[in-house]
Amino acid sequence: MPRFGPIFVLLLLLAGPGPSAAQTAPRVGIIQATGMGSFGATILAHRQTPFDTIPSSIAGADLGRYDLIVIDNLFRLQDLNGPAFKAYVQNGGVLLVINPRVDGFSRGWAPYEIFAGEHTVEARITNRKHPIFAGISGDKLADFAESNGAFVGNCSLTEPAREWKVLARHARLSRNAVIVEAAFGTGHVVVACTRFDHYDAKATPTRLGDNLFGYLLSLAAAR
Repeated sequence: MPRFGPIFVLLLLLAGPGPSAAQTAPRVGIIQATGMGSFGATILAHRQTPFDTIPSSIAGADLGRYDLIVIDNLFRLQDLNGPAFKAYVQNGGVLLVINPRVDGFSRGWAPYEIFAGEHTVEARITNRKHPIFAGISGDKLADFAESNGAFVGNCSLTEPAREWKVLARHARLSRNAVIVEAAFGTGHVVVACTRFDHYDAKATPTRLGDNLFGYLLSLAAAR
């Protein structure tokens, strides 16, 4: 067995691990509606996580370059190539849909039945142990945005199929979900009818935004 002197060992330690040990950060893409702000961009910039802005017309073959894709605020889901996004999740991609537009909502991208309903003024957490709710006191989600009074999001989710795990519900219409998630194939999808206008201004939306992206980035890193 070869013997190495102390100087050689010191050089190895200073060099650090080789390229095979380096961890590659998840690659993130954001699709946003024309003229609308991007909640994903705001939260990822705060987390110092790089991302690409990608067009909704991106070719299905190119979706696999991304570990996490965010379809952002008030995007018309019918404008997506639904089968391509469904295949993206099935093949291991992580998909987040934030506050989709009710007008033009399509479930063609979704692996399981789901539909869009009326706006959410207040929501109730139904799965307190889920990591996206860590550090949030109580079970109420409120005051995420402001328009003729405080509200949470422009939509809710009606008739989600049993494959969806409901993480939060509409406070008044208890049959309507507000945040859901599901596994599909080897991938994962989360839909959140939550705005983040008050991110970095109010405690609950800030905590939820950080937790949500931290959770999904950890899933994406495991691809």
